[in-house]
Amino acid sequence: MTMVELKNVSRVYLGQSGPVYGLSAFDLRIAEGEFVCIVGPSGCGKTTLLNIVAGFEPPDLGEVLIDGEKITGPGTNRFVMFQEHALFPWLNVSQNIMFGLKMAGIHKREREERAAALLRTVNLSDFSTAWIHELSGGMKQRVALARALIMDPEILLMDEPFAALDSQTRDTLHEEVELVWQRTKKTILFVTHNVREAVRLGTRVILMTAKGGKILREYPIDLPRNRYLEDVEVVKIASQIRDDLRHEVLRATKEEGYHAD
Repeated sequence: MTMVELKNVSRVYLGQSGPVYGLSAFDLRIAEGEFVCIVGPSGCGKTTLLNIVAGFEPPDLGEVLIDGEKITGPGTNRFVMFQEHALFPWLNVSQNIMFGLKMAGIHKREREERAAALLRTVNLSDFSTAWIHELSGGMKQRVALARALIMDPEILLMDEPFAALDSQTRDTLHEEVELVWQRTKKTILFVTHNVREAVRLGTRVILMTAKGGKILREYPIDLPRNRYLEDVEVVKIASQIRDDLRHEVLRATKEEGYHAD
């Protein structure tokens, strides 16, 4: 069953030298329960894609369907997890996690029960009353993940959530996100610059063109779970994607040089 569908989606921005295509006639289908990772050079349209699916910005052409329904803005069936955790420093860990439920008018007891369960899921039960400034970077991202999951969205949109973390913390969060995905069967769209991270996590990796906001190539990842960044097959597939990415960047650079002349 298709959960997310982008049909002929284009997003155009006005640059100093003319129009810049964030996305151009972009078509993509994501099945329910897929873990799709988007990679590509800086400025290729990855975050634009995420923002359009989230409903934060509209396409100039085309449409986005969620479970067969056209979206016209943000909705409770989608939740975005950013690189910056965006937690409220005046609230403690539990209060941050429960904030969305409180705004939705959910009874306090239910809020607390759901928050306690998610704190166990992300291994933060001992920090329920801690303040945000008392947490490490990885712990803050765990809180952000729990805050996303407590709203029970159908789709989790993740914009480079682990880019600023050290490798050890990132590896731990990879395992936790993978476990959450396996348990909940959420549909996940994950943007990253880290090709090996994409192969380690995804059921499919999509490589975007350097310019023009299009899909260059798709890579189904049929490796067994649980995977690790150092696995031979993960490294092998990631190397192929990096080679394709390198050739695409060189092609775009040469094309720019040609037009400049």
